[in-house]
Amino acid sequence: MKRKRRPATSLSPPKSSPAATRLRTALARTSFLARLPEDALKALIAKGQVKKFAKGARIYRRGDSGDSLMVVIEGRVKIGNTSIHGREIVHFYAGAGEFFGEVAALGGSNRAADTTASEDSEVFVVQMRTLLPALKAHPEAMFEIVRTLCGKIRVAAAIIEDNTLEMYSRTARGLLRLARRHGLSVGGKLKLSMSQEELGRFLGMTRENVNRQLSQLRSANVIKTRGTEITIADQDALAEIAGSPEMID
Repeated sequence: MKRKRRPATSLSPPKSSPAATRLRTALARTSFLARLPEDALKALIAKGQVKKFAKGARIYRRGDSGDSLMVVIEGRVKIGNTSIHGREIVHFYAGAGEFFGEVAALGGSNRAADTTASEDSEVFVVQMRTLLPALKAHPEAMFEIVRTLCGKIRVAAAIIEDNTLEMYSRTARGLLRLARRHGLSVGGKLKLSMSQEELGRFLGMTRENVNRQLSQLRSANVIKTRGTEITIADQDALAEIAGSPEMID
């Protein structure tokens, strides 16, 4: 018998509590929400929901109604699709402070991609019927959404270009892009936690090919690896291998 996946935990944030204060602080770091006055942000929080997703849990599927926008509070979310050959293709990762689902939400259309928690994640969900009045009243917040969306389109175009490169350069570009967006700076070096399978889905490469390219980068003393942790030991050398570093966002 097929087991049903347990639904995500959904919590309405209390109006006044340490949890509510933590939520306001986290959301205030999100680009477009930071443009809202404190009262407007509090109003959105009061009407929104916090949902927790275990690693691997589906947040929404392609074709689902796109009536809400979501912000990552903690964790990392994977946005992608499955090709007609059954191969998963990752378009984007959203980390803490980043939002997703805006294309369908603002366009009044259904979701165009599948979205999954790539690690245990906490997400704030706000319905567009609640968010739109706030955006209309504060157009600078709407502009931030548009600006971020343009940045995602730029990255998507760069990734298409990346796929024309040979694997060594493609791997270098992908690592730089992911580390700069989702890595941690430890002792002046960027560290990224990601399995070879995940990296392969983002790069459009098999796990075996990813393993070979990482091995070459290790031999060149450009990166170090330990389990799923990748440390960029020499950013300048990695950027040189990547080529056209200005295309890496």
